[in-house]
Amino acid sequence: MKILYVITLPQLGGAQVHLLTLVTELLKRGHEAAVVVGGAGWLTEQLEERGGHCFVLPTLRREISPCRDFAALWHLRRVIKEYQPNLVHCHSSKAGLLGRIAARSLGVPAVFTVHGWAFTEGVAPMKRRIYECIEWIGGFFSECIICVSEYDCKLGMSILRRHREKMVTIYNGGSEEAPVYMDVLRESLHLVMVARFSQPKAQGNVLQALFCLNECGIKVHVDFVGDGAELDAVRQLAQRLSLSDQVRFLGSQTHVEEILPKYDGFLLISRWEGFPISILEAMRAELPVIASDVGGVCEEVLHGTTGLLVQRDSVDDLTEKLRYAAEHREAFRDMGRAGRKRFLENFTTAKMMERIMSVYEEFR
Repeated sequence: MKILYVITLPQLGGAQVHLLTLVTELLKRGHEAAVVVGGAGWLTEQLEERGGHCFVLPTLRREISPCRDFAALWHLRRVIKEYQPNLVHCHSSKAGLLGRIAARSLGVPAVFTVHGWAFTEGVAPMKRRIYECIEWIGGFFSECIICVSEYDCKLGMSILRRHREKMVTIYNGGSEEAPVYMDVLRESLHLVMVARFSQPKAQGNVLQALFCLNECGIKVHVDFVGDGAELDAVRQLAQRLSLSDQVRFLGSQTHVEEILPKYDGFLLISRWEGFPISILEAMRAELPVIASDVGGVCEEVLHGTTGLLVQRDSVDDLTEKLRYAAEHREAFRDMGRAGRKRFLENFTTAKMMERIMSVYEEFR
């Protein structure tokens, strides 16, 4: 079997980690796989190390540009003709639309994985309407639309009713092998948040909550892993709130699984999400999770059992959840143990690949 994957950005992110896992597992199973991506970066480097082939198309960009997008479509058709895959598997909105159109125009079946709809709750109304239209069009060129959470599947079915029969939920998965939590007694709670500094994330809310806790005499330390356009603004807010001794900015890290076990818990405070792989990585490492109750997060984190869910954009609720974790350390620690058990039972690579391969076999 030959599968051609298409994705827009090469930078480290959940969709890129997921795609790298798919390619790696396909190669292990004796199949062929190649990736079309809009530029060189983390993903292309990782694929080359694993023997995966990449086609870099500079015309494939996230921003909407009719001239460039038509050029990208032409280039995609040329790659598909050259590679002659059995199936094209698209990821991300721009690559998802152009890749599916290119494949259908050449008689090659295409499937699309939704890593969180761009019209999900929390997105600006005008942007939501634009992407509803884009995904309605894209649905006509799909054999199957894979949603990474039941939340996204139900949302897609409600908005894109014409394509609801094509939608299926397949949870993301991760390797079972990873370092787990190191039992180290600390005076205060140390948490880590792994996320890019961009509009959907809310690192600023974390800082506001830490400030509120300080007013109550409770100190919590947080390390932020990631970079992005909002990084400088968040750094400045930390300085204004006098939190420099409680927060660290570690930048982008390529081996997050190695640093997770050093912390007491994991944070992911967002305005919208799909089905975050970073939470699965934390659960695998036996870390309890504090995360915004958005998208499919509640399908990963069981509130009060494997972690704590926070109301969207509520600093007050986040403050209370952090206070609970700081004051009930052993109960919080037990949530981490339960989280790893839940990961092993539901979210492994083997379980994900079993479902993905069944889709490939049906539509190739």
